[in-house]
Amino acid sequence: MSDYDTGLNRYHQSTDDQLSALSHWRANSETDQGKLPMPPIVYTSEDIFNLETQKIFNKEWVCVGHTSELQQPGDYITFDLVGHPVLIVRDRKNEIRAYSNVCPHRSGRLASGSGNIKIITCPYHAWSFELQGNLRGAPGMDKVQVRDVCLNELNFEIWQGLIFVNLDPGAEPLSPRLAPLLDHIEQHGLAARTMTFTKDGEFDCNWKVLVENFCESYHVFKVHRKTLEPNTPTSTVKILPGGIGFNHHTMDVVTAGQDEDNRDHICCIYPSMTLSIGRQGALWLSIIPLSSKRLRYRLWLATDMNAKHGPELNQLIQSDIERTLAFMAEDAVIITGVQQGLESGVGSRGPLNDLEKTNWEFGHYYAQRMLD
Repeated sequence: MSDYDTGLNRYHQSTDDQLSALSHWRANSETDQGKLPMPPIVYTSEDIFNLETQKIFNKEWVCVGHTSELQQPGDYITFDLVGHPVLIVRDRKNEIRAYSNVCPHRSGRLASGSGNIKIITCPYHAWSFELQGNLRGAPGMDKVQVRDVCLNELNFEIWQGLIFVNLDPGAEPLSPRLAPLLDHIEQHGLAARTMTFTKDGEFDCNWKVLVENFCESYHVFKVHRKTLEPNTPTSTVKILPGGIGFNHHTMDVVTAGQDEDNRDHICCIYPSMTLSIGRQGALWLSIIPLSSKRLRYRLWLATDMNAKHGPELNQLIQSDIERTLAFMAEDAVIITGVQQGLESGVGSRGPLNDLEKTNWEFGHYYAQRMLD
């Protein structure tokens, strides 16, 4: 039995042994046969899932929306981040703010979905708050009693129009980690694009399975033979240097009349945002674990509203939606099957293809966060 097999077969043991399997992988992930995928245990253990919540999702930057969803004062969106309800709102001074979507009185959930509000009112006891977070009213309470009550503000950052929240108030800023990526995608004006479609969904697989599925395009020629391969062939994939906060590859868009620089940039912004952006459009997912075997995602599509006009623009938007839903349905079949295979503990032994180097990079980011 090889050292790598020994690491894989620890999946049934204690949490320390499970982490030892990950540590073993990190130390031996590159062999004479090539780079290796992470051991199955990190996709199947509830103990590992609990540690991920503590070591990654409670401390890392997670995308919760785009500024185009908050165009007017009072516009708001909500997001659930590993059990922490989040509320993002544009206040009366036209500033975006991030709060825990929790009433400080008795922990009622303040808002649901998205929309526009003039004040934030708890549906439980009608305590109300200004959009700036300060208390407006508390029925039956003495003003002296509640004078210091306000909404809990969250650490957030806006990068290229994307709104990221971090539950750790002392987290290092996000933007410096993504500076090398910005050099490649800034030309596509993500901040200026307008949201045209969002969708919430769930899959029966580990969150990392879906992240890794978007990190590589090696599978496109097989899984997306009719939906993606004709316009973005697998043969055009190029792996670009990643960084401490992301991995990055591109695919050429082979559309008649386009120049050679017409490429889609596909990135994972760690830990769990996947982004595809090019001249044709932009889509991204924010992926949140619900358990070791189930995830929730929010998908966004954004369009350059100046690219086309009238019926042609509407047709472009509808085409993007249909194509996206089609390839997501194709991916759903694969990734749920992958999860079932991971449960057996006997897979993930073969070397990665060169086009899957981005998954290997993600694995080393993941191991660093879990082990150090």
